[in-house]
Amino acid sequence: MYSRIVVGLIFFVGSVGWAQALDRVALVIGNSSYRHVPPLKNPVNDAADLTAKLRELGFKVTHVVDADQAAMDRAVNAFVGKLNKDSAAFFHFSGHGLQVQQENFLVPVDFKLTDAASVRYDAVSASKLHDRMAATGSQLNILVLDACRNGGLGLTRSSGSGLASMNAARGSFIAFATAPGRTAADNPNGRNGLFTGYLLEALSTPGLSLDEVFNEVRADTYAASEEEQLPWSSSSVIGQFFFIPGDRRDLVYDSMENAPKPAADPDPIGSRQAQPKPRPAPTASTAELDERLTLVAARAGAVKQSLDELKTSQRQDGLGLRGDMSAAERRMSYTLGQAEKLLTDGDVVGATRNLDLAERALEQLEKFLGM
Repeated sequence: MYSRIVVGLIFFVGSVGWAQALDRVALVIGNSSYRHVPPLKNPVNDAADLTAKLRELGFKVTHVVDADQAAMDRAVNAFVGKLNKDSAAFFHFSGHGLQVQQENFLVPVDFKLTDAASVRYDAVSASKLHDRMAATGSQLNILVLDACRNGGLGLTRSSGSGLASMNAARGSFIAFATAPGRTAADNPNGRNGLFTGYLLEALSTPGLSLDEVFNEVRADTYAASEEEQLPWSSSSVIGQFFFIPGDRRDLVYDSMENAPKPAADPDPIGSRQAQPKPRPAPTASTAELDERLTLVAARAGAVKQSLDELKTSQRQDGLGLRGDMSAAERRMSYTLGQAEKLLTDGDVVGATRNLDLAERALEQLEKFLGM
């Protein structure tokens, strides 16, 4: 019997109406040691940590770091060569990136800028990679680009006018660390880039669909960056995809009323099929959620008071609050505010999700303060 984490990657193709287990294949590249521009701190760590996480989730991962153009081309060719109609593909790049005439390029460590033409010949086209993945017939293609958003031809990771938007082909999900035309942070005070750090957290949460994973990453990154970095995505995925199954959500659910349903199979391993289960209805009523929100807000108030006292004491010694704790404080305040707003608007599901995020940040702060 395989663990539920390993068998939990189930994808539903809405036009067919059957749940199908897919072969999980990933390529993760992290470029830090650039030869002609200042090095980056996080990408090699991003690649190592994400590789470990994806392997936990049942992906066959190729892990590449500090790759020159030849190494990137070899890795991409081998990766695309493994994909077929039964694949779920995941590509992640962390490092420098830039755009030329609305086309995005991922930058190898040996890249040396001479002019715009050099980018086309000496860097890796993200659009070409996307097209090649789609052409394999792979059921699901996920591209995650945590790259420098530099629209000019200088290569500083946190400056420039941003990468260009990309339209996802059918069955593709493209995620950027920030919105088109904006910049992504290298996060010098943390082990991982801000976006990839929160992606690692979200991938560890059972029961989140592909969209929900990146919605959570978007909320956390936006809050931690003081609303400066807003991750962006483009999706043409049909159906639902879960990295880790949650309670009774080991299969996807069918939003098509008349789609055919196969007979139930208690052990959906490999190509065996199982009956899709509906999304559970929210368990908390508005009144219960309002009571929970009040309790969490009270805890947050106590934590905020303790943090303010600590920051006052540290300022007297010429110190400041740790970067990760400052980020947790911002995340707590933002998601708590969002939960209150969504609850007022009657969005119980959205309010619950934001309240969960607020409590997670709150628990981190309480542990830090010894409360």
